[in-house]
Order: sequence, then C-alpha cells, then structure tokens
Amino acid sequence: MTVSRQPRRRYDATGRQAQARENRARAIGAATELFVRQGFAATSMAQIAAAAGVSTPTVFAYFSSKINLLRVAVDEAVAGDDEPVALHERPAMRAVHDGATADEVLGAFAVAATEIAQRAFPLLSALRRAADVDPQAGELARDLEHQRLTGAGIVAATVADRLGTAAADDVERIRDTLWTIFSPDVYGLLVRERGWSHDAYREWVTDAALGALTPDRPPATRPPATQPPATEPRSTSRAEFD
Repeated sequence: MTVSRQPRRRYDATGRQAQARENRARAIGAATELFVRQGFAATSMAQIAAAAGVSTPTVFAYFSSKINLLRVAVDEAVAGDDEPVALHERPAMRAVHDGATADEVLGAFAVAATEIAQRAFPLLSALRRAADVDPQAGELARDLEHQRLTGAGIVAATVADRLGTAAADDVERIRDTLWTIFSPDVYGLLVRERGWSHDAYREWVTDAALGALTPDRPPATRPPATQPPATEPRSTSRAEFD
C-alpha cells in the first residue's frame, strides 16, 4: 500500500527577519539617545538593551561591542537609513555630481551636508567627547574624519571639473576648502551655538564655498536669511538630542 505524503511546508523566515531588523533599529535608537544624553562612557550595553526592550545578549549578537554599536549608529545617522548603499550613490549626493556648474554642485552639496548635519551632529558631538577619554572612540573619530576628507575629495573632483581644472594642487585645495567649510564644527558653531536656522546655515556655507573657490564671482544678491537676536553662547557640555 502506498502511503501518500503531505508536502513539507517551507519555513518562512520573513517574520523573524522583520522582528530582528526592528530589534536592531530599536537598539540603535536607544543607544543614540543614551550616548547623546549621558555620554558614551556612562552608557552600558545593558542600559541600551533595557531601553530598546531586548536582551543584552541580543544587543551583543547584533553589534559585538559598544564601540561598534556607536560606529553603526553614526553611519546610519549620516546615511539616513540602514540600506547598504554608499553615501555618494544616494540621491542627495548624486544630485551633487549631476550639477552642471560649480554653483549647482556646491548648492546641492550644501543641501546634502545640511541634512546630514541635522541628523548626525548630536551623535558626532557625543563621539567627540568620548574620543577625549576613550582610545577606541578616539580611533573611530579619526577614522570618520578621514572618511569625511575622502568624501570631500570626491566632491572636489566634480567641482574642479566644472571649473575646468584637473591640476592635482587645485583639486587638493578644493578638497581642503570643502572639508573645512562643511565641517560639523562649523555647523555646531552657527546652528547650535548661535541659533542660526538651517536655511541660513545652508546659504552661508554655499556662499562661503563659492567665495573661496570662485573669487571672481559676483557676491550673492539674495537677501540674507533672518537670524535670531544675538544671545550668549549656549553650553556645549551636552549635545541636544533631536
């Protein structure tokens, strides 16, 4: 007698994968908030797990160490999501390289840089404070700064092309100019310390870059963005969490 066999059900891991991704995202969100509010050194993986509603071993399974969790959190804050797409392949940066003139390239770069600063500045500030006392955080900060310089070099090559130059010295000067003007430190001074709006900051860095790289260009004629009244510098002992 032949015994009929029921076909085996295929195991569907979609639900578990979605749950794992949600848990990972919650851990990154909790870590970001804690790193910003109480500092990297004062935050434990157990605290992160509790805030995320997952177990401590789960957090270690996702990130292996607290410093790696900080690295991932910074990477996602800069990128804006967890998709495995290089920063310069994302729409905001593709718009930079699609610019037909130096003005368009730098204007698009200012838009992208402002958006990145809005997302990442609080966590970058936490990293900066941690780097002063933690060797691993210091190494991470140096690595990220090197990445920022490399990214400025990619944009510099596009700017140089629009300006009609390919000389290595020119490209290097453009790179260093962009690296300086678009530094998170400048964002912190103007937006966080002096209370500038993001529109005002974006316009200023655009004009500063154009003025430095195209000195013969007529100055911008648009009216300046409204600024709040001057106030005393705000304390930077703790970065705000947005």
